[in-house]
Amino acid sequence: MTSITTLTIIASICVALITAIIGPIIVEYFKKLWINNDKKDEDLIYKDLEGSVLIDEQIEILIKSLKADRVWVTQFHNGGHFYATGASIKKFSIFFETVAAGISKVQQQFQNTPTSFFSRSLKHLLENRELCINNLDDKDENNFGLKEQAQETGCKSTFMVALTTPGGKFHGTIAVEYVKEIHVFSDSEKNEIRTAAVFISGLLSSMH
Repeated sequence: MTSITTLTIIASICVALITAIIGPIIVEYFKKLWINNDKKDEDLIYKDLEGSVLIDEQIEILIKSLKADRVWVTQFHNGGHFYATGASIKKFSIFFETVAAGISKVQQQFQNTPTSFFSRSLKHLLENRELCINNLDDKDENNFGLKEQAQETGCKSTFMVALTTPGGKFHGTIAVEYVKEIHVFSDSEKNEIRTAAVFISGLLSSMH
């Protein structure tokens, strides 16, 4: 009985010593791990915010340079799954938007919007990488199914460019719109929008 008690005491002392020595080491290890993880999260947040500021600045430069009424940037994302197949539902949202004085924003109208709502225009962008409609009221000009939506947002003319990853994956769009009057996009204006699209595509690809 004494032997068992002695062994129990010795075991308790050993456990106490191990806990006293190893415990702080373990605590310090996890403390550093948590700090490092928090730092990584902060770095990612900072990187995203820095990229977002640069995109906002770019579309502000674009709207002033082109004297446009509205410029917005969308990104595609997963919005759930179809019950029948389990396939992901493709959606898009406007993440960045700048408007001229007196022009209403449309960002809140286009959140979690199924791509199927704009299948014709998105298919054209996927295949051709850009879409230009100088007059959305012109019956002879192909509006790619955008006329009804344009009537709601007041858009009269638009030029859209597909945003792609370095590997060529279609992941969003940038659009320059004119609301106050019909606008015919010149080659130099189109090139300016294309250049902005490349810059913004690069930022978005590095942010996520």
